[in-house]
Amino acid sequence: MKRKNSEKGFTLIELLLVVVIIGLMLAVIVPRAWRANIDAKYGLVRQNASELASFGQEWAENQLLAQNESLSTATMDNYLWSLCKPGAGVGVYGTNQTWVADQTNNTNWSISGAGGTAANQPGGILIGGRYITQADATAGIGVAPETTVEGIIPPEKVIRNPFNEVNVFQASNDPLSTGGAVTGAIASATIADVGPGGAGTDDWHYYAFLFQGTDVTTSAIGNDTSYYAGMGPTTLAGMRNGIFFARVRPGL
Repeated sequence: MKRKNSEKGFTLIELLLVVVIIGLMLAVIVPRAWRANIDAKYGLVRQNASELASFGQEWAENQLLAQNESLSTATMDNYLWSLCKPGAGVGVYGTNQTWVADQTNNTNWSISGAGGTAANQPGGILIGGRYITQADATAGIGVAPETTVEGIIPPEKVIRNPFNEVNVFQASNDPLSTGGAVTGAIASATIADVGPGGAGTDDWHYYAFLFQGTDVTTSAIGNDTSYYAGMGPTTLAGMRNGIFFARVRPGL
């Protein structure tokens, strides 16, 4: 018995046409879905930086409350500055900044530190990776922070890089330790925000967080090309493209 025409299957051309249409749809949908996923992770990195800023402010305030007022000359600016730590002898704000996850240099964001020199911060020095004032050091009084910023973060609030799900303080999130770019790695930086009266008269110190994107290929922390979407440590505009941390007067 012969089949009716309505019972015929798809032809090869019809099947190929369906495959082509599906392929075109995937070619449009997949890249957009990937981009949306990446953008969502960038949003989480910004959220991470905002949380770090909150904990950093809390840490600095705790250090100010704990210091001996009759001996210490430390200020909020000193403590915030210690979280960015330009390299020894570098006088230009915003250059040579330390990554949040840095395991080798002096930074209170780090798990460890190895000491420093007076050039690391205005009005103070780092000893054993912890901040104390020059006056304290001269008097032999080691009034140092009892904990790092990482140390005040509760275990249930561990901050992880959404691109690799690792704690931001671990070496695998430090481009300087890995020797290559790490997407989502965060740096703390500062730069002079000169007021209308000119340099040295009514300056502020502008603090911000910068992070690496998927297109970054270098671990050089002093370069604007090391960061995502116009962020950079060498200009105020580049810093303002980052995530705001604080803006304080020097010496306050």
